[in-house]
Amino acid sequence: MDQSSVSEQITRLDKLVAHSSAAGYGLNVTLVYEDAATRKWAREIYERAARFAGADLVRATWWRISDLSEPGVLAGAVSTAMRSDVVVVAGRGAEGLPLPFYVWINAWLTHRTARAGAVVALLGSAREESSHSGRVVEYLREVARQGRMEFVRESRLLESSVAE
Repeated sequence: MDQSSVSEQITRLDKLVAHSSAAGYGLNVTLVYEDAATRKWAREIYERAARFAGADLVRATWWRISDLSEPGVLAGAVSTAMRSDVVVVAGRGAEGLPLPFYVWINAWLTHRTARAGAVVALLGSAREESSHSGRVVEYLREVARQGRMEFVRESRLLESSVAE
């Protein structure tokens, strides 16, 4: 993905954030991530939203993808995602993520209320991206479509997985 199209997509996200803060209500953001490096990347998006909307208007919840296999964590993550304006998915897998991730998506997507929102896919890899975008990108694009949400994608090279 070229840098100009990434910038255009992030600008669309900025507009959504600005619209929600101008409307006078807080922005609910759910962030799920795979490891320390992807959490750091998701934090960049969160900080950008906080700058645009105002830190006091952004409510964020953070969930590690591997923890979604715990029933209590899954229930909390589903509950927050249902009410979120922005759902950020930060991972390394272009071809797939762990099964609990898909259970989480299926659980909140059908219960999300119809309003403006965005799914932000931050998908990295340890090598240069091929022309084929990967199944996770296509899956998240479809999630956004079903949820009547904007779809924003950013990719970058990430170093090998680092323990958190």
